[in-house]
Amino acid sequence: MIEPLDGEGHALGQPNQACACAKKPERNSTKYRIKLIAGLVLPYLLASLDLTVVATALPFIASHFGKYSFDQLDWIVTAYTLTSTAFIPFYGQFADVFGRHVSLQVALFFTVIGSVLCAAAQSWSMLLLGRALQGLSSAGLSSIILVVLADKVTLEGNAKNNTLFTIVSGSTYAIGPVIGGLTLQANWRYVFVISIPIAVASHILLFFILRNELLEGTHFHKKSKWSAIFPAMATLDIGGVILFIFAVGLIILGTSWGGSTFSWDSVQVLAPIIVGGALLPVFFLYEFLLGGGRILSRLFPHQSPMLPLDLFSRKDTFVIAVIQFSAGAAMYAVFYFVGIYFTLVEGKPASQAGIQLLYYIPGMAIGVYSAMYLCNRSPGQTFWPLLLGSVEEAAGLGALTWAVSASRSSIVSGMMVLTGAGTGLRFMPASLHVAGVWPDRLAPAMSLMRFAMPFGGTLGLTIMNAIFNSKFTSAISSLSIPSSSENIGSVNAQDVQSLDAIADLPSALQATVREAGRSGVEWAFISILPILGLSILACLVLGNVWVKPTARKEKEKVASSTSSGQDEKGNTGASTVVYVPYLYALLKGVDRYKHESTRLPATERHTSADGV
Repeated sequence: MIEPLDGEGHALGQPNQACACAKKPERNSTKYRIKLIAGLVLPYLLASLDLTVVATALPFIASHFGKYSFDQLDWIVTAYTLTSTAFIPFYGQFADVFGRHVSLQVALFFTVIGSVLCAAAQSWSMLLLGRALQGLSSAGLSSIILVVLADKVTLEGNAKNNTLFTIVSGSTYAIGPVIGGLTLQANWRYVFVISIPIAVASHILLFFILRNELLEGTHFHKKSKWSAIFPAMATLDIGGVILFIFAVGLIILGTSWGGSTFSWDSVQVLAPIIVGGALLPVFFLYEFLLGGGRILSRLFPHQSPMLPLDLFSRKDTFVIAVIQFSAGAAMYAVFYFVGIYFTLVEGKPASQAGIQLLYYIPGMAIGVYSAMYLCNRSPGQTFWPLLLGSVEEAAGLGALTWAVSASRSSIVSGMMVLTGAGTGLRFMPASLHVAGVWPDRLAPAMSLMRFAMPFGGTLGLTIMNAIFNSKFTSAISSLSIPSSSENIGSVNAQDVQSLDAIADLPSALQATVREAGRSGVEWAFISILPILGLSILACLVLGNVWVKPTARKEKEKVASSTSSGQDEKGNTGASTVVYVPYLYALLKGVDRYKHESTRLPATERHTSADGV
């Protein structure tokens, strides 16, 4: 007996087999996403918390060790940013060689050790060592987690995974200073104690939830013996790592000293900047010679470049790096100099200044949800949220600068919302864009993108500190300040004793000092506005990635997908990419410039990354 068929070709009265097949991978995909959230949220929170929790506690920590000048106080931040920035590309290759799980566990181990050293620090050097280890941990957590979120899923799935983690990161950036301010009421050491139980819990959750889910290494995996560690280490680009760390470290060191510890034209500042700048082209030359059968690849046949130079064969790699660089400059500016504005200019205590930063959270949430809609719903692309975010962030910081110049505290808070929205708009689309452009080079491409943000934040803060120091110090140098308060200018208004001394000044003199601080903060913000303008220009030549597939491709994906979001051949979906400037493609006819960027099976993709 032949049963009648419906319009889809299924027998009437029989279950729709296609629907049953579609529901299974959807359930498995949801299960995998829940595991990612349960295992990675706490480590991702740590990466942001360790940076921001000390923002309001810096003066108290430094004064405990008798460090009252700004150049000494700033080392608490510099020790962290130095390692958290310079080691990011290294972790990209480390995650490929040793696997995602091992790499995350190593990074968490550095968090525990670094936090214990900071909390128990009996000397200034012990504290700085702990901060450096915390930075080393953050470099791994922040970059590897983004890679894990992109592994084994389509771009659409990656967008869903990124949404929650972007909210967590943005919220922690704003809540961190508040937590730091509140813990100061007990003891500044609790600022670092907070991270220890979170890191231990992260170790446990990661092991039991994700150990069998994450991609294994190309040279070290669960079945490997301990003796395999050294052969695996031998495949790492050690020479490239050393050159890169010294180059970036010297540049950060020189710019951190400039204008605070030493004058900009001093040998102590110029020497590290010049040497670091000279080492950068040496690093790129080394990476070039290590790939493609060239001389260094023959000398070190088991090694592959930490940063494959063919990543730059597509201009969007550089464009996204510029966009992330400016995002870092803007974000760091808000978190550090808005706090200075409220403590120095408005005379608020550190805890209240930290609470003012909470205005950044609703803005960040608006940006994240807007990006989620633009990427997951309509138009389902990465170009528009990146462009809109760049414009919003520049407009917000520009208006915030005006509010500082006019001493409008309420507008300062309001513009933090707008700036946060611009930042939130760019977080998720940037990683999705990189995953679409380089689907088979996730680890090095994501690491490069992740490196650009803290590097931009570090250099942006350096520029702002130099401008602030110059304006503030010159403005109060001619004032008749009582001898007991002469340290006001030298510490750049971030020392506890200095802030107390300002409050004790005669009202007229106090108003003059606070006005000098307002002018310094205003010009500090003005100094980084060109960087934000550059990001808008960069967006104009950016390509585009379609996150949401067309209806036809969606049906094909559902019909052949498996539990991990891969099709029957192991591919995790094809992305539609425009490599030329998207605005140009719109003028000429976008369809002619569309390309399909197909992702390899996870095993082949992993091997490809190793065998560059």
